[in-house]
Amino acid sequence: MIRILIVDDEPSARNILQMLIEKYIAGNKEIKTCASPEEALETIPVFKPTLLMLDIEMPHMNGFDLLNRIGHWDFDVIFTTAYDKYAIKAIRFSALDYLLKPVDIVDLQNAVNRHIVKKEYPPQQEKLVTNLINNLQQKDASSFKLALSTMEGVFFFEPAAIIRCEGENNYTRFFFPDRRPLLVSKTIKEYEEILGEYGFLRAHKSHLVNKTFVRHLDKEGLLWLTDGSNIVVSRRKKEEVMKELMNKPKS
Repeated sequence: MIRILIVDDEPSARNILQMLIEKYIAGNKEIKTCASPEEALETIPVFKPTLLMLDIEMPHMNGFDLLNRIGHWDFDVIFTTAYDKYAIKAIRFSALDYLLKPVDIVDLQNAVNRHIVKKEYPPQQEKLVTNLINNLQQKDASSFKLALSTMEGVFFFEPAAIIRCEGENNYTRFFFPDRRPLLVSKTIKEYEEILGEYGFLRAHKSHLVNKTFVRHLDKEGLLWLTDGSNIVVSRRKKEEVMKELMNKPKS
């Protein structure tokens, strides 16, 4: 049984989301709705949701403020929002889920299915949301910390501390200067979207590299990194990689 609490100040948004969940999400479920964060604060201790579907922009108290007020929780969170580039970037950096309004049925099913899987392998949800709130308090996105949720726990890194990422089917392995690698159950394409504007370049279908750690590109098409490792640059990416490296700041 999953217990879903929808928090949204727009009646039509609440009703549509409830209808979509009832119609398209299989299995035993109980759904409640709240018209404000204040109402949600009273409902959560009684209803004890397993999943909070939380609108970001609400008057008086937004979704992030609500989570701050709760203090301690043991439920999952999926944010719902109209397009807000900065908030979405902070959410993605914090390894949390979101749905864009109007909500797409397939996106909704995928998000709830991820919640069901996470119930079997509980994430450190409070740490993820705390990281999100901290990210949102930064003056600009360059100070965001990336949450990496693994089977060993959740780890947080500034993009500048990541040497490279290596795709392994639906997983991505992260490499660092001063610790062993970490394996995360997300595709390298997702991290290319997140880290592309932080000086990371896609050198190969399986490799995403932080330009800061690049030493040189040799004649054989091998990209050598400061940790002594090297990766093959794909032929179709070679020109793009060379152009990016020419724009690399001098160390």
